[in-house]
Amino acid sequence: MLQIDGWLYRTCTWIYHFTLLNLIFLISCIPIITIFPATAAAFGVARQWIKKKEPPIITTYFQLMKENFRQSMVAGFFIVIFGVLLYGDFHIITKIDSNIKIFLYLVFCLMLVFFLAVVLHLFPLMVNGYYTGKQLLINALKFGLYKFHLTFINIICLYGLFFISLKFPIIFIFFFSSISIFITYWQSELKFTQLAIKNGMN
Repeated sequence: MLQIDGWLYRTCTWIYHFTLLNLIFLISCIPIITIFPATAAAFGVARQWIKKKEPPIITTYFQLMKENFRQSMVAGFFIVIFGVLLYGDFHIITKIDSNIKIFLYLVFCLMLVFFLAVVLHLFPLMVNGYYTGKQLLINALKFGLYKFHLTFINIICLYGLFFISLKFPIIFIFFFSSISIFITYWQSELKFTQLAIKNGMN
């Protein structure tokens, strides 16, 4: 049970990995401006894990943070801008007293889905290959809509994990971010693999 290949050893190892990555990520986000490079770095580490690699977490994390700093900041800028616009649109819609209010809510929900689809795939794509800023945004939207049920399941999982973290703050401190990033990259990797197989058959 305590052997290197035992289930208890593997479980303790994964708990350690997720906890360490979560703490490094939260600490890296303290300056606020580093949130997006920190997110890219965390996704890069998660990618290594899913690829069955076990790199030194701290060294790899800060190396990836440095490598993706510029592009992640640009991506983060667009995320913030569109997020603020959506937030403003929502408040405007709530104050409208008209028959078209329901229609506007539907349009808002559709825009929100597109926004979440892009956000959930920006960083997995960023750490999976080189793209220009324009290519990154376009491909993030394409991958978000490709096999959309996976994107939807991802959103549900993250919402459920967030809800649990609100009830138990210790989960947020030690696990929420790292597990959320791992789940998100995992579903993105499924799409990458399925698309590669599909293209290989054509």
